[in-house]
Amino acid sequence: MTDNLEEELKKKTIEVEELKQKLIETENKLNELNRDLEQRVIDRTVEVNRLLLHKTKFVDNLAHDLGTPLTPLMALLPIIKEDVEKLETKELVDTCIRNVEYIKCVVRNSQKLAELTSTDLYLKKENLLELVNELQEKYDIVFKSCNINIQNNIDEGIFVKTERSRLLEVLDHVSSNAVNSMTEGGTLTFEARMVEEKIGSFIDVIIRDTGVGLEREQTDHLFDEFYKVDESRHKLDSTGLGLAICRRIIEKHGGKIWADSHGKGTGTAIHFTIPSA
Repeated sequence: MTDNLEEELKKKTIEVEELKQKLIETENKLNELNRDLEQRVIDRTVEVNRLLLHKTKFVDNLAHDLGTPLTPLMALLPIIKEDVEKLETKELVDTCIRNVEYIKCVVRNSQKLAELTSTDLYLKKENLLELVNELQEKYDIVFKSCNINIQNNIDEGIFVKTERSRLLEVLDHVSSNAVNSMTEGGTLTFEARMVEEKIGSFIDVIIRDTGVGLEREQTDHLFDEFYKVDESRHKLDSTGLGLAICRRIIEKHGGKIWADSHGKGTGTAIHFTIPSA
C-alpha cells in the first residue's frame, strides 16, 4: 500500500514539474510576443510620425508654391478691372478676384495647420472672461448687424493655461460659424465650468448658438479637414479648415473639442477643454 502511494506521489510530482515547465515555456512565449508587439508599436509609431512630418512638409511646400503666384494676381487683377470698360468684363474680373482670395485663404489656413503640427504652444495664465470680452468688442458691430444677442455667463474668476492668440483664434472660428448658422439672428452664449480629467483639472468652454443645428453625421465630421456642412459646401468664404485648426490648437493644449446638437432647428453647442490655471 505504501509503495503504491509513493509511486503515485512520484507520478504527481513529475506531472507537476511538467506543468511548471510548460507554464514557464508559455510565459516565455508570452513575454516574447509582448516584446515583439511593443517593438511593432514602436516601429508603427515611428512610421506614423515620419508620414505626418512628410505630410506637414508637403503641405507647407505646396502652400508656399501656391502662394508665390497669388501675390502678383492679387496685385494685378484690381488694376485690370480699372482698365476695362465693359461692365460684363468687370464682373468676370471680380469673379477671378474672389476665387484668388479664396485660394489665398486656403493656402493661409493650410500653412497654419502645418505650423501647428510642427510647433509647440507656450501656455500662460490668462483670464477667460477677458478673452471672451475681447472677442465681443472686436465683433460688436458684426453681432449687432446680424441681430445676434450675446450672453456671456463666464465667471471672472476662471483662469486657463493657454497661448492667448491661439485661444482667441479658436473663439473667433467657432463664433464665426455660429453667426453664419443664425441667418435670422439669435443668441450666442458663452459658458465655462471646471472638469476633472485623469491628467489634471480642465475648463470646459461651451459656445452655444440658436442656429440651424446639425445632424449626427455632421457633428461626427465637423472638425475634419476640408469638411463643410451642406449649407456652406459651395461658399467661397468657407475653406473647411477653420474648425480643423481649432481641433489642432485644442489638442496642443492637451484638451479635446466636440459638437453637441440634436438635429435641425435645435442649435449647436461647441465644447472644448483647456487646462485650468
